[in-house]
Amino acid sequence: MDSGSTIEQAKISMDVDTSWKARLSGMAQKAGLLMVIVLLCAIFGSFNPVFLSYGNFMEILRAGSLYFIVACASTMILVGGGLDFSVGSIFPLGGIVAGALMLAGMPWPVAIIFGVLAGALVGLVNAIVIVKYDVPPLIATLGTFFAIGGAITVYTGGTNLFGFPDSFNILGQGRFFGIPYLVFYAVIFGVIFHILLEHTVFGYETRIVGGNRQAASANGVRVEWLDMKLYALSGATAALAGIMFVARTSTASPAAGGSALTFQVITAIIIGGTSLFGGTGSITGTALGVMMFAVLNNGLAVINVNPLYQNIFIGFVLVAAVAFDQMQRKRRFKAR
Repeated sequence: MDSGSTIEQAKISMDVDTSWKARLSGMAQKAGLLMVIVLLCAIFGSFNPVFLSYGNFMEILRAGSLYFIVACASTMILVGGGLDFSVGSIFPLGGIVAGALMLAGMPWPVAIIFGVLAGALVGLVNAIVIVKYDVPPLIATLGTFFAIGGAITVYTGGTNLFGFPDSFNILGQGRFFGIPYLVFYAVIFGVIFHILLEHTVFGYETRIVGGNRQAASANGVRVEWLDMKLYALSGATAALAGIMFVARTSTASPAAGGSALTFQVITAIIIGGTSLFGGTGSITGTALGVMMFAVLNNGLAVINVNPLYQNIFIGFVLVAAVAFDQMQRKRRFKAR
């Protein structure tokens, strides 16, 4: 075997965490996060027993479902070494595009397709700016976040769109055996993205690109093409989640999503064990991270605590999660 190829392969195996120690550490982190969720449930339930009711549990799952759908694709982005802050604006974009087309007389299934395509197009623009012009993902996607958000506000005049067909609204408001459709959508997306990340060539290449872009490229991975697919997938998924939000509320609002969605999604992903620096992460961890925030948001509302405290908690947890990720990263490299 060529010595250069051997060196590159060694770099990939160094940067992509597939060892049993890394897997054990990930399992321990998920177990710890699950314990935090149980503890939060116990605390909120002690203040108000309504929190532990079946109906409220369904509300927690419903509220977290759309965040989780967005977070699935964003997890892929982070594992691949990227970052997408634009999802907070793509989320309402999908709903506004689909909503405007439905009001213009287009059948809602076709309107949904165009809304998703609009999100995928923005994702492709992000990838082109990042790949072709070497703009850091943070700057490129933040720029898109503000540009798309401003364009939506200008187009709608800051007003909501409504008056959509009942056959569309039922997609977000319906229930099956008492369980909201949105929860089923979230489970389906979770399974699909878990398989995509853990059991496909696309997922494997995403991990090795996130671990070491140069080594991955040297070993035949089409890094730029992979980035295009990741960002397009992220945009399409965020737009679809936004369309489902329109169906749930019967309203397409330019104020939906925004920075609150962006930062809560990214924080939940990092809390779930996905490294901010790429190469490591899982959909199951992301699901736990999203669930923790859903429990927190719901619990604060149930016990009548000012929801502004959520921002304080999110800021604290985000810094703590990144600091923990850095410590874990340093520990792994020292072990090697």
